Formats: sequence, structure tokens, C-alpha cells
Amino acid sequence: MNPLEDDDRLSRRGFLVGTVGVAGATAASSAALAQEGNESDGDTGGNETAGNESEGNESESGGGGGGGGGGPTKTVTLVNYAFEPATESPMQIQPGTTVKFVWETDNHNIAVDSTPDGASWEGHEAIENSPFEYEHTFETEGTYEFHCTPHVGLGMTGTIEVTQDAGGGGGGGEAGPAKLVPDGALTLLIGTVAGMISTLSLVYFFMRYGGEYEE
Repeated sequence: MNPLEDDDRLSRRGFLVGTVGVAGATAASSAALAQEGNESDGDTGGNETAGNESEGNESESGGGGGGGGGGPTKTVTLVNYAFEPATESPMQIQPGTTVKFVWETDNHNIAVDSTPDGASWEGHEAIENSPFEYEHTFETEGTYEFHCTPHVGLGMTGTIEVTQDAGGGGGGGEAGPAKLVPDGALTLLIGTVAGMISTLSLVYFFMRYGGEYEE
């Protein structure tokens, strides 16, 4: 046996224990980081920033109630010469949805053209400026058509369709389903698994071809 091996000889058992310990610690760290990333994404998706309020802001609801009834909320923005997203295509919502109209530019109102039978929505005829807000909870199914009086000649009209078949699209204010595993955490886990496979391959190589070891 080479004399140099007396000082540098590796213990098979010690090598295996150390390698498995490092791999386990790496996996535990990766799992903790993945969990933190998942929680961080959940917190980000759930946080909302409240809009500015002023004395001119108003909150209304259909049916004589005050504010939203606990259902989903969608946002329509009055900007330039459009109700976004209700001008380019009808915004579909489910009954009980509260729509918040937000004035991002000045000199707009909501004049109602038509509503379904039994609906009580009267819009907001007064002309308001940013940052005015107005909301209404739509309970009656059907089509609601409206326009902005000062800018109707420029195509500022809108349509809201209230239907049980409304999906998640067609309006602002709602996020899509959260990812079960964030992209960053998934990448980290894949890298960890690859590292563990490489480490175990190295262990096998040393055990198979590494020469003499102590038991």
C-alpha cells in the first residue's frame, strides 16, 4: 500500500454518511426555499392597493343596498374615449358581481341606454372628473348598454352582459388561478434533484473504482 494513503485514506462509511448528509441538507434547503416562494406568490396575488378617495367619490349599489354584496368585483376604467374593457367587446359578468367604474380621465358620465326587465340600474348621469369612482352590483341577468354623453360621438359606449355562463375573462379586478408551484421554485427543485443524482453517481464511482477503503 502506498504510504501516502495512510494520511489521506477515506473511510467508506464516513464518506457515505457525509455525502448523504450534504444531499439531505441541500434537499431540505431547496424545499424551504420552494415553500417561501409559494407563500410569497400567494401573498402577492392576494394583496390589493386601495384607490385614492376624495369628497367627490361615490359608492352606490343596485337594489337599494350599500356597496358590494360580498360577490366578485370587476373594474371598468373610464379613460379617454372608452370604457375599458366594455367598449371593444361586451364585458360578461355573473349575477351578483359588483362593477367599479373608475374615472382615470376627466369629463365623463354613465348614461344608460337599455337594461333588462326588472333591473334598477340608472347609471351616473352627473359628469365627473378623475379620481371619481362609482360602483353598482348587477343582480338581474341580461344586457346593459350605456354611453358617455360628452364623448358618445367619439365612440365611448359600453356593454355589460350579466349571465350565469360568464367565465373569468372579460373584466378587470380578478386574478387567474394561482400556480401550485412557482417557476423559480420548480427550477430550484429540478436543479437540486440533478445535483443529488450527480452526487450519488460520484459515490458509486468511488465505491466501485476508488481503491481500498476502511470499513
